[in-house]
Amino acid sequence: MPTILTTTMAPIASNRGVIVSAPILRAGMLTLVAGAVIAGFLITGTKAADLAVARDGADLTRVLRFMAAIKMVIAIAGLAAVLWRLGSAISLPWFAAYAVTCASMAIGPGLIWSMSHVALGALLLHGGLFATIILLWRDPSVGARLAVIVAARRRHIASRTG
Repeated sequence: MPTILTTTMAPIASNRGVIVSAPILRAGMLTLVAGAVIAGFLITGTKAADLAVARDGADLTRVLRFMAAIKMVIAIAGLAAVLWRLGSAISLPWFAAYAVTCASMAIGPGLIWSMSHVALGALLLHGGLFATIILLWRDPSVGARLAVIVAARRRHIASRTG
């Protein structure tokens, strides 16, 4: 397997040593996101959702639910980037920030799907996505991980051509 595809199983870093390992962090993040997705679908009662669907009509409901499905794919892409980031050491405040943004992204499509909280769902999804992008951009560990991947890729290409 090429070096660029391997992942490090680094822990949460602290001044006193290891707190939580990377596989546990990833499992915790996936559990949190799954809970947020379920909450997004269940937060609105069926009666309120049925009233919203009846008020807005079948065509608008179909369009908005298709958009909710597309937005869920976007949220999954953001989550995948965060899960990749959790492969290296991370401090507890950074992990907490990533957890909040991922939960926000995950709850949004469920709220849109229910049709009664479309604006709130869109706000949570887009706000969470924007915050995730900012966090990944400003996180110093992301640049270091990308530098290692680029260097390994360059070595791999150089060994094939030379």
